[in-house]
Parts: sequence; C-alpha cells; structure tokens
Amino acid sequence: MKKYIVILTILSVSLFQSCGEAAEGMEKLKGERKTIVTELSTFQTRLDDLDEQIAALDTTEIEEVKKVSAITINEEVFEHYFEIQGSVKADKNVILVPEVGGLISEISVHEGEQILKGSIVAKINSDVVSSNMKELEEQRDLAKYMYDKQQSLYDKGVGTELALKQTEGQFRTLEQTIKSLQTQQGKFVVRAPFDGYVEQVFPVQGEMAGPASPIIRLIALDKMSVKADISESYLRGINMNSAAQLRFPSLDLDPIVGLKLKRIGKFVNPVNRTITVEIDVPNKAEGIVPNLMSVLRIRDYVDSSALAVPTSVIRKDVEVPSVYIIKNGKAIRTEVVLGRSSGDYTVIESGISNGDQLVDKGLRGLKKDIEEIKVD
Repeated sequence: MKKYIVILTILSVSLFQSCGEAAEGMEKLKGERKTIVTELSTFQTRLDDLDEQIAALDTTEIEEVKKVSAITINEEVFEHYFEIQGSVKADKNVILVPEVGGLISEISVHEGEQILKGSIVAKINSDVVSSNMKELEEQRDLAKYMYDKQQSLYDKGVGTELALKQTEGQFRTLEQTIKSLQTQQGKFVVRAPFDGYVEQVFPVQGEMAGPASPIIRLIALDKMSVKADISESYLRGINMNSAAQLRFPSLDLDPIVGLKLKRIGKFVNPVNRTITVEIDVPNKAEGIVPNLMSVLRIRDYVDSSALAVPTSVIRKDVEVPSVYIIKNGKAIRTEVVLGRSSGDYTVIESGISNGDQLVDKGLRGLKKDIEEIKVD
C-alpha cells in the first residue's frame, strides 16, 4: 500500500511541475509580445513624425502629393462569391461484375475502347449448364411426343383423361426447367449496361472469377457534375437559384459561367461541419473527366444598390477605416463602415453617399483631415 502512495505522490508532483512550467512559459511569451507591441507603436509614431518633417521641407513632394485623381461613386449591383475546391463525378461510372463465378472463357473488350449498350464484355465458362440443358431438351422432346400421342388417342376416345394430364404435366415441367436454365445461362455473360468507355480491364482470360469479382470499369462522359463540401456557415446565403461558375485549373479553358446549383445536401457532416453541393457540367465542355479537380465559385450575396468602391481607396492604416471625399476642392477624410469585399471592390455600408467623389490616386501624404488639393 505504501508503494502505491509513493507512486501517486510522484505523479502529483510531476503534474504540478508540468502545469507550473506551462504557466511560466505562457507569461514569458505574453511579456515578449507586450514589449514588441510597445516598440511597434513607438516606431510608428516616430515614422509619422519623420514623414511630416520631410513633407514640410520638401516642397516638390508637396506639390506632387497634392495632385490627385478622383472617381465618382454610384449605386450599382454588387455580388459576393466564395470559392471552394471540388472534383468531377460521372453519373455513369461503374465496375461490372458477373452474377455467377467460374472460369473466364472470353474477354471481348480492350481498355480505351468505346462500346455500346448490350455489348458482350466477358463470358464465364458454362459447359455444365449447357450439358444439362441439352439433356433436358432431349427429355422435353420425348415428353412432347408422348403428350401429342395421348392427345391423339384421347381425341379418338381411346385414351383416358388421366393419362393425357400426366403426359402434359411432364412436358410442361421440362419446358419450364429449360427456361430457368436459359435464364441462368445468361448470367454467365457480362454485358454493358450503357454506352461508354472501357477505362480498365481487371482480369485476363483464363482466370477464375467470383460472383463479385470486378471485370471492367465502364464510364460514360455524357452526364457529369462537380461535387464539393462547403462550410455550413454558407447555407444562409445560398439556394437552388444561386449563380455559380466552374473553373478547371489543370485545363486551358475559360471559366464556365451562368450556371445554377443542382443540389444542396440535406445532411451536415458532424466531423468537419460541411455540407455537399453539386452542379452539372455542361456537355459542351471538352477534356473534363471524372475526379478532375475543379474550383466552384458560388454567389452567396447580391445587393442591387450597393456603394462599392475600389479597395485601394480605403485607408486601413488608421484605427477606423476611412476614405477621402472631395468637397469644394478639398480632400476631407471621412470614416466609413465597411461591408463585404469581392475581388478588388469593397462595399461601404455608411460614411459616403451616392455621387460622392473619392480620391483614388495620390493618397500618399494626405494625413490631415482637410487638405487643399488639385484634381487632375
């Protein structure tokens, strides 16, 4: 018992030491971070002072800075897209397997070959079934002869009805057995279920094949789609009418635009919190094959009257984002509230109005709230 107490004591001391070392290391890192932030603030303040001193002494630079250009902001349609990586899936991409096992007596196709629906792909040896069927066919022919004789005698009033029924039953039973064997014999032949390309042939002639052994992979490229898993956070912004685009980085193709979502999944993966979306690939697209990587661009937001400005005109090096509005020949720095960004444009939620002129070139040096400027 004392031995266990000593072990537990050692474990407790080790755990306490580990926690203490972790806490000490965290405090040290926080202290270093605080020091760096303080130094950065000091350097930024000094840099701003130097810029103002240089601007005051260099009259040439002042004249250059004060020459700016402006753009007029008008309400327009703004669309936001997000991109996600997906892969191409073929609706008809199957591995053909035989229904029965046996020796592969024939493989009728080659890899890369295009075959039609119903074409024979492979044959499994069915000699036993064929032999049984030949024997049954002989018995059937004899039963048919006996049945015809009994029918003739019965018609002449010589035979009995019981004898007629017995011979008829034997004939019908053999005929039904042969039909069953014919159906079974058909399972020894593997046929193509649709038109397509033979992508891969798995066995060779002479091998044994089981009831679930793969024979070939058959692919049809007439109907394909792209599937991707997106974060569940995008669900609130998309629906079946959401505009979408497709891009294939590996191919020298222009992006395919003007598409719509085909399917939005009804199940969120609990492991990575994603949901599946799917979009059809137009048949006119060439060079696209299953499992090819694709980039989906899906629209999740649209505003028909947004004030979108080039992101480059927004100053973000201050505490609150701002832009310079030109009024009466002066550039007035105005704080703004930013909305969504897409590409090189950002929506301004508040701070500017329809028709305002914003400085887009010559922002360097405009540090005061009001600067007299010359608009080119």
